[in-house]
Formats: sequence, structure tokens, C-alpha cells
Amino acid sequence: MQQGGQPSSTSLRLCAHQYVVAAAGRTFAGSAGPRQPGAKKRRAKVKSVPTARRAAVEQLLRVEEGAYVASVAGLAGGQSASTKQHILTDRDARLVTELVSGCVRWQRRLDFVIESLTGAPVTRLDPPLRQLLRLATYELLELGVPHHVISEHVSLAKQLMHPGAGAFANGVLRNLARLMAEDAVPRPAHPTSATLTLQQRADLIGIAHSHPSWMVQRWLERFGEQETLDLLRWNNMRPAGHGVRVAPAVVDDALLHRLAAEGVTAEPSRFLPRDFVVVRRGLQHLLAKGLLAARGFQVQDESAGLVVELLDPQPGDVLLDCCAAPGGKALYALQRLAGQGLLLAMDVHAGKLRRLETAAVEQGRAGQLEVHTADLRDHVNALMAGPPAGPGLQSCDAFDKVLLDVPCSGLGVLSKRADLRWRRSPADLAGLRLLQAELLEAAAQLVRPGGLLVYSTCSIEPQENEDQGIGMEPL
Repeated sequence: MQQGGQPSSTSLRLCAHQYVVAAAGRTFAGSAGPRQPGAKKRRAKVKSVPTARRAAVEQLLRVEEGAYVASVAGLAGGQSASTKQHILTDRDARLVTELVSGCVRWQRRLDFVIESLTGAPVTRLDPPLRQLLRLATYELLELGVPHHVISEHVSLAKQLMHPGAGAFANGVLRNLARLMAEDAVPRPAHPTSATLTLQQRADLIGIAHSHPSWMVQRWLERFGEQETLDLLRWNNMRPAGHGVRVAPAVVDDALLHRLAAEGVTAEPSRFLPRDFVVVRRGLQHLLAKGLLAARGFQVQDESAGLVVELLDPQPGDVLLDCCAAPGGKALYALQRLAGQGLLLAMDVHAGKLRRLETAAVEQGRAGQLEVHTADLRDHVNALMAGPPAGPGLQSCDAFDKVLLDVPCSGLGVLSKRADLRWRRSPADLAGLRLLQAELLEAAAQLVRPGGLLVYSTCSIEPQENEDQGIGMEPL
């Protein structure tokens, strides 16, 4: 033990080992020990404690089980079920969003620090304890919360599991606080040695900046080290604001004043100043109160609006949105048609198309919308084989403008989708590239001579973008 009752790094690692081994031989709720081989995976249960930290741990557990950060942290259209359950204030709801997004974004670096302190893989800890330690480490290292808040983390560990978990968390977090005071927080070695392989450099950089090594290596080969580091830092930045499309209203001073009266800080979009605002503060309030839906407003990234801007729908155009779900771009395109013309929205997900239809009705745009549940490739094959066989099927060369927003890796929006970096693999890119090529070939058959085909992704990878257009000729 260190003077002052602080456990040393060595004793803490021994404590962690003994704690895990002792727990492995017993069965009790909230054990910090590893699951036995062949044991059925069960969802971790936690007691209900109405605090932002407790809600964040619960939502992190849901993310670990496969849920998307946006769906549990209230970023995709409203407060999550967990947030509603705990009846959090707007301020606490914002804190939960920050904690969940931040813990997932910095997960690899947080795990490196925790494992350095305990001498054991975080995978050997029970899920509630693992997520609690990530949460506390994130708050200490990234948010700079006072060290006395550790007592709240320890209390929460006891509530989530049992007193032993609280004692373990206390040892880990007090040791981290001591190392922070000594400027000795565990860090990966600096990747400057000339003897390091590319893979080794990618591993060290990936830990420091919390990205998968394969992703870092890919960018090191393409961009070099400095540009890669700049990209990783950008990916780890918190979004400065959220885009909101305000149709059927128009962005003007009166609208901004009304938003300000409701505690919302917003400004016109730099790129689409008539139709979009960027909300800097107060989005959770708008979502929780249902004010966005009541006015026909929609949370929509400016980049999605720019895709429609490039398509440039004009009154009277006949449009096709090939992969329309969830429908944000289609709704904006309908707005630009101004009641004249037609948009056919196609997707393989019938439920999402029904929601698009409902939204179009609510916004008074249903008269210009048709939907068709189909795979674009099957749709085109059916057209090539003979006359139209059902609703929504059109002849080839039928559309003035076609939008193909393809399924993609999303590697260009990692700053906005914190969990996506952990959900992708190199194999995903290969499969997506093939799918994108097939969809692009099919979509090209549906554009009239002299028409426009807009191909868009959320990726920065050439294989998903410019390489897909090689060999295509203007129609």
C-alpha cells in the first residue's frame, strides 16, 4: 500500500486478480467474475437508481448488447426508453448523451487505462462493473470531474452489484486519481521508433486515439501519419451542433427568435440557410417536448440536405430515390418539388416506407409521393425482362433525376456516430463495394437520356466513391 491508504499499482493488480478468481468460483447476481464456458449469456440486471450516471451505465449495457448509440442516447428523435424511465431533467438527459457517446467513442483508450491499472482484461469483468469503470475513467480523464465524485461512482457500483464491486471500483479509481495527480496516467508508447512495423504503429496510434488498428493502418498507408492523426482527432471531436430542417417554415429572424424563446440556441446553416438551422443547444428539449414533430421539423444532417441540393429537384420533375429509408432526403426532395411532379421512393424495408408515407401526409406532401418495396436490382431485372408487373414499376429511362444513396461503411461520419468504428471490419468494405457497384449499375438504367444520377455515401474511402464510377459513360 502507498502512504495515505492509496493502493499501489502492484497491489491493485493483485487485488483485481484475486477478485476475479474468487468470483469465478461462486454464482451471485452482479459477480465481477468471468462467465463460465458454455454458460448462457444473460442480460445484466441493475437496480433502479434515478441518476444520470445510472442511466448512462444502463444505456452502455444496451450498446454492448448491440443497440446503437443514437437509439439509446436520445439522438435519433427523442429521449430513450431508459432516459424516460428515470424521468431525468433536460440537463441530465444531455449529460447521459455526453457520457454514453464519449464512453463508446473513447472505449479502446479507456480499456487500455483500466487494464493497465488492474492487470486483467476488461472482458473478465462483469458488464455493469466494466461499463461503470469506463464511465468513471471517461469522466475523470476527459471531462475533468473533481476526484471527490469517485465516491458517487463507488456508491453506484455497490447499488448496481454488491459491496465487493464498490471496493474494487474504489481501488481502481483512487489509483487513477493518484496517477493523474502525478501526470503518470498509463499511455501507449509514442509510435516514433524506426524499428516499428506499420501494424505496430497502427496499434499504438489506435489505442491513443481510440480507433481500430485496421482502420488506422488503412489511413496511414493512404494519407501518411500527420493527416491520419488529424483525421482521428476530428473523429473524436464532439459534434458542434445538430442540423434541423425546418420545412414548411423558412429560416428567418422570427423563427430564430421563437426557438430562442424556448431555450434553443440555433443559427442558419452555412450551406442551406433557407431550409436548415444548426442547433447548438436545446435539441434534447425540443425532442422531449415533441416540438419538432409538432411543427414538421426534422433532425437531419446538413450533408444529407446537400445531397438533395446536388440533385436539385425542380417543380414538375419525376424523381426516383432508390434506397429511400429512412426518408429524410425524400421528404426534402418533396419539399423542393413544391407540389408539382412525382417522387418514387424505393426500399427493401416496407415498414420504413410506411413511416415515410405517414410523414409525407403530415407535411402535406403525399400527393407527389409513391412508394415501392423492392430491391433496386430486382426492380431493374424485372423491367428488363418484360412489361411492368405491378405498382411502382416504371419503364427504363423514365426518371429525370435519380438519387442513389447507397449502404456504406460510414467511415466519413465517425464523429457523429460514435459506435460505428467498432461495428465495421475490412470484410464489410469488400461486401459493401460489391453491393454498391450492383446498385449503381441498376440505377443507371432508370435515368432518362440527359438526366441526372446522384450517387452518395457517408464514406471517405475511394473504393466506395470515385472508384465505383470508373468506366461509366455519360448517358
